[in-house]
Amino acid sequence: MISEDEVLIKVKYAGICGSDLTNFKKKLYQVPLVMGHESVGKVVEIGKNAKEFLIGDNVCAINVKLDIAKGNLNALGIFQDGGFAEYMKAPEDFLFKIPESLSLKEAVMIESFANISRALKISEIGSREKIFIIGAGNIGLCFLNALLIDKDPQYVAVVEPHQYLRKKALELGAATAVPPDKRKIKRILKDIENPTYIFDCVANQETIPLDIDIIQRGGTILLEGIFRGSINIPTFLINSKEINLKGCLGHDKDDINAAIKLVQKEGIKPSFFLSEEITLENLQAIFDEMITPSKRDYIKRVINIEKSN
Repeated sequence: MISEDEVLIKVKYAGICGSDLTNFKKKLYQVPLVMGHESVGKVVEIGKNAKEFLIGDNVCAINVKLDIAKGNLNALGIFQDGGFAEYMKAPEDFLFKIPESLSLKEAVMIESFANISRALKISEIGSREKIFIIGAGNIGLCFLNALLIDKDPQYVAVVEPHQYLRKKALELGAATAVPPDKRKIKRILKDIENPTYIFDCVANQETIPLDIDIIQRGGTILLEGIFRGSINIPTFLINSKEINLKGCLGHDKDDINAAIKLVQKEGIKPSFFLSEEITLENLQAIFDEMITPSKRDYIKRVINIEKSN
């Protein structure tokens, strides 16, 4: 049963986000809960107050940035049931029409690029900047793709421990991709100028001091990765190098609409990131595998709901 302001979606695909894994591992969600906040499907029922959609519309369900301090806790797959299911109900405000130029599977990537759209807006980055991306998982590689296509940088370098992801970064056009070894990073900095911008998609005790060390004076560090805890940082260097340190979390409607336009640009490759389809039946096993440190051979895994029994 849906409310007057909700829409019922028959889910076709749902992406697995790194935050799903973190929250699953740390048991941060209120349970029981159906996870999933990167879902796409077809509208099958509409509440009487919902006016923007028609039955049969292809839509993606994406959480719009909420003010948690004011008690807005209705985020799909986080505070209420999400899209790891055959059907899901969603507030109309969280639904966005999928352009005809995108397949339903490709539309799973709109949520990832919405994070990128917000981060680039907050960073105030322009063209011809020298950029490092720390962490080349799904979000880091989305940054790489968007920056190369949309911002005309002097270079984009990637720091990433997994060889598979470094290879994918080079395929997308990274100037170089190195493991998180300070000596190797310093070695490549002899051949290229230190970065003016760093997008840290890890943001932990190891990476933030590295960011501060290698950033140019007056440069900007944007923390896209989420670390739940305290970090010791060299504050004197932030002062003396006059570093801009910015945080980023979530996306509003403007960011999501910007992402829908971005993923349709020539050179943006939503299908590149979608490494593997799984079903709901093997979701538990996949989660158990993904939260255990091991060799990584995928960018993003997507649940094919229709193929699930």
